[in-house]
Amino acid sequence: MLLLSKISFGFSQKKYFDDENKEITEIEFNKTKIKQGQFKVCNDSLQKCKVVLNRSAEGTIDSELLINDLERHLQLKLDKEIPTVIIFYPGKDRCNSSGTATVESQYKAYKNREQLLDRFKMSNHLYIYKDSKNLKTIHKLNWYKDPQNIIENTFFEYRYPCNSYVIIYNNKYRSYFREFTQQQILNDQAEIIK
Repeated sequence: MLLLSKISFGFSQKKYFDDENKEITEIEFNKTKIKQGQFKVCNDSLQKCKVVLNRSAEGTIDSELLINDLERHLQLKLDKEIPTVIIFYPGKDRCNSSGTATVESQYKAYKNREQLLDRFKMSNHLYIYKDSKNLKTIHKLNWYKDPQNIIENTFFEYRYPCNSYVIIYNNKYRSYFREFTQQQILNDQAEIIK
């Protein structure tokens, strides 16, 4: 019996990582000072926590395979020759459930962002959620449940508060974690189409 409790205890302990994905102790994690714009996140199902100093990521991906999977699961058609911009809503949290934004003001902000992005480069716009609780624009925009957690598992390993985004184009991606400005997403779109 003692052996079983030691084994289950060993498997249930959280692991902690710094911004460079190096494992650190819980004490080091808790002592890490973060500045404005930086934060700490956890993934409870994976029992992992991380310090996030850099809120963006970029890399390569088989964009055709990913777009094909999304088309099949969501039963829609996307143009593979243009960027795909995905806004990811993780579910209700303190960040996205506070403030004075109304359904209408949020809807207008999303549509304005689409127009700004399309002026620079016509794009596919997808709205994906993990959990729709408190998603104000669920009935005004075409929000889709993350099929088989494809977007979360591929780009958002941790639960970043607010909304995040990823732009996919020509086997490249650029993502940004947590609340973002119009200028940030426009800059990333410009970078990815270079």
